[in-house]
Amino acid sequence: PKATCSYDATTNAVKCTCKAGYSNTGSSVNVVCKDSCTVNNGGCDANAVCSYDATTNAVKCTCKAGYSNTGSAVNAVCEGRVSVS
Repeated sequence: PKATCSYDATTNAVKCTCKAGYSNTGSSVNVVCKDSCTVNNGGCDANAVCSYDATTNAVKCTCKAGYSNTGSAVNAVCEGRVSVS
C-alpha cells in the first residue's frame, strides 16, 4: 500500500496520507499516491537525480556528474562549472 489510512469515529471520515516516497496528486478527499520522483523530479534540482533513502524511503537528490551541491543535504542546489575552450 502506498498510503496509510485511519478512521475518525467522531467525523465518520477516513483520512489517507501518502507514505514516504509518494506524493498525493489527487485531492484531500480522493488521495492518489504516485512515486515522488515521477512528480516534478521529486522536488530535486533539474541537474539532480531523484532517488530514495534505503532506510526511510524519503526522497534523496544527488547532483549529476559535473555538478556540485551548493545547497544542503535536504535541498540540493546543483551548479556546474563553465569550461571555456
